[in-house]
Amino acid sequence: MASSIQPIEKQTVMEGYDLTVLCNASGIPPPMLTWIKVGGGDVSTNGSELVFTNSSRTQAGEYRCEASNECGNASETVTVEVQCKL
Repeated sequence: MASSIQPIEKQTVMEGYDLTVLCNASGIPPPMLTWIKVGGGDVSTNGSELVFTNSSRTQAGEYRCEASNECGNASETVTVEVQCKL
């Protein structure tokens, strides 16, 4: 069964706070998951969780979760918004 990913809602976090974004993927065999920042950047992580610790506005943007197994690939994009502290 090819990989599939549930849609991911837009995420908003206040600058300096933590945020975890989950990528819920399914498939047989279980797919490998990778997070990539759209448009480049140094964020690339393996696994279902994308974790921001002490978030900063430079981390705002679009992130893509890619799921792949031998039967096919799927991807879902989420927008992460980091609001500045007052």
